[in-house]
Amino acid sequence: MISSLQSLLAGRVDVCVVGSGPVGLALGIRLARSGLSVALLESGGKTISEKTNRLAAAASISTAHHAEASLTIRRAVGGTSKAWGGRCVEFDDSDFDGRPARGDARWPIEHSAFRAYYDDARTFLGAELSNVEIPGVEMPDMDGDFEPSIESWAREPDMAKAHGALIESLPNLHLVTQATVIGLDLDREGARMKRALVWHRGKLHSLGATIFVLACGGRENARLLLAAQEIAPRLFGGVDGPLGRYYMGHLAGELARIRFADRSFMEKMFFRRNGTGAWFRSRLIPSIALQNERDLLNSVFWLRSPPLEEVYSTAGARATLNMIRAISGRRRMRRMSFKAKAPDTASLSDLVSNPVESFNAALQLTTAALKSERQPNFFVKNDEHLYWLAYHSEQLPVAANRVRLSSEVDETGLKRLAVSFDFAEEDLASLIRSHHALAEWITRRRIGTVEWLYPEETLSAAVRGQALDGYHQIGLTRMGASPRTSVVDGNCRCHDLENLYVAGSSVLPVSGQANPTLPAVALALRLADHLKGELRG
Repeated sequence: MISSLQSLLAGRVDVCVVGSGPVGLALGIRLARSGLSVALLESGGKTISEKTNRLAAAASISTAHHAEASLTIRRAVGGTSKAWGGRCVEFDDSDFDGRPARGDARWPIEHSAFRAYYDDARTFLGAELSNVEIPGVEMPDMDGDFEPSIESWAREPDMAKAHGALIESLPNLHLVTQATVIGLDLDREGARMKRALVWHRGKLHSLGATIFVLACGGRENARLLLAAQEIAPRLFGGVDGPLGRYYMGHLAGELARIRFADRSFMEKMFFRRNGTGAWFRSRLIPSIALQNERDLLNSVFWLRSPPLEEVYSTAGARATLNMIRAISGRRRMRRMSFKAKAPDTASLSDLVSNPVESFNAALQLTTAALKSERQPNFFVKNDEHLYWLAYHSEQLPVAANRVRLSSEVDETGLKRLAVSFDFAEEDLASLIRSHHALAEWITRRRIGTVEWLYPEETLSAAVRGQALDGYHQIGLTRMGASPRTSVVDGNCRCHDLENLYVAGSSVLPVSGQANPTLPAVALALRLADHLKGELRG
């Protein structure tokens, strides 16, 4: 239920969760349903406020490969799910194999710890994936070099909308908005957290709890811990320790397209819907054996609709496309303009002169636009069976990719972050090797042919030109067995503070190919069960 901060100050809740994004909501709801009292503190309100969002703005960002910081978060109930497309992807076994390229990034838990919670996480996110309900997931004619990877999509991506009624109905889930945590009050020994320092409606308050969980996004989790470390420098391995380092995201973009000869295989990679109403589709990932053989980082490939100018290349069709764009100008049509080229010169006279082409194009575009309102992405099928090949690829953990406190402060007095973030040459080179391996496999299996969008000698520059992240915020408070190389343990508890936990993508020591939302929610549900045991033990 929505509560006032004042009503909580006099007492003491079992768990204080900082942040109400997908991870904080999943954790808070599961704890409250078990009977524990939970304070869920949200810096924003029910809707996004530009002023509140600016609290997360960075003092500086080192490269153009990191998005502007305040654009990569949403300070509101539901958090970044308000901007999230809804894609849910599991980790792969290869993400847990401890390969040398990942340095000292070592999971303290097995993949099975996630698998036990993937189904519950998908249910929470509204992206259920039951094998019984999905016909024909297996891709035809696979030989081991590449394997199918299934993604499902949330029916309602905004978790505040999806769970709004439940949040209101749980009497021991106390959601407080406009409550920005700006500091951690520790005991004299520096072994426990006593209270959260909360900036609320222009005043500073302190809230007590038995256990505290930071779930306010990767950079903001690190920011609060760095502020605590500034007061107690020995914490989290000291100033030269792992806190705020190993910042990761993903490479994403397109380097090639596929012209399919095998129609059955192609159709297996289109969007489909299961019995729950959730959309899903198959993608391709290199097998563990191939990754080891060719020294590849993990990556995934899927089909994307080609630019509409390629699909509708005749004069009448292009004129129809231009007319629809001019009339609409709305977000729906902006989605249709994926990778749009320079403005087309096709005009009204072309439309009138080619009535059959124009009518067919209008019918296809209208049908595709209506369908795209239901499925996750705009997708136009074409008779040439030619589709762009999208990629999403692992970034290696590098200590120089980091955040640190600057001298600049926000409106609450909390120091802003300075961000250093870039992609290593091996990130790019591995992705290009993966593309070549996929092209060879597609040709060998007679699935089709791969056509490069860029000359071979410019592929690395093309990948770097498309490289942009800052949204996934992985690794900044990573988990591990040793406090020398990690911030939290396998249960997400800070090595140095016995009642402070961290949840979200920042605890993941490896980025893999997966978007982090599903694994982060799965880990939050696992944490909830652990905390229930701790508090009732």
